[in-house]
Amino acid sequence: MAGVQPRLSELLVTHLKELKAVSQLYDSGDVVIEKQKNADEILLVMSGELSVEIGLQRELARVKAGEMLGEMGLSGNNRHCATVRVHRGPAEIIRVNADALLRLALFDGDLALEMLALTSARCKQGNRLITLLLDSIQALSEGNAIELQTCLNQLQAEAGCFRTAAKQLAGIEERCHQ
Repeated sequence: MAGVQPRLSELLVTHLKELKAVSQLYDSGDVVIEKQKNADEILLVMSGELSVEIGLQRELARVKAGEMLGEMGLSGNNRHCATVRVHRGPAEIIRVNADALLRLALFDGDLALEMLALTSARCKQGNRLITLLLDSIQALSEGNAIELQTCLNQLQAEAGCFRTAAKQLAGIEERCHQ
């Protein structure tokens, strides 16, 4: 995703005046997106680090400066599917009206393509993580310690809930060998 974000951020910054963007500062722990709230804004993270959480504060991802979020809420029921809070602040967030951004994307093909590329990259990352979890379960089921360890090492490098899942799977394996 490294190749996608810089170009998208550059395009968004170029159009901030047209989009009537609003900059806001948040402290660590502040919620910037609430799950199930209307998704009427796109956020561009200028500084700080955010945590994308579902359920009982299960961290799915970290969002850093230069990245965009909130775009997934624009499709489907136009509601956010996760809570986003500041993990490391202060965080400067630029809020952009989603409708204005979508209208602009109709006339700026590069912007539209970069937004699609971001969404595609996030879907691929989600698929990769699901595959890692399923491969881990299969390796555990088959008693394939080498494959399990390979998967667990990769899960350990991910956001909070995936590290937790890796520890839980390792614990299950340990109990199976007792």
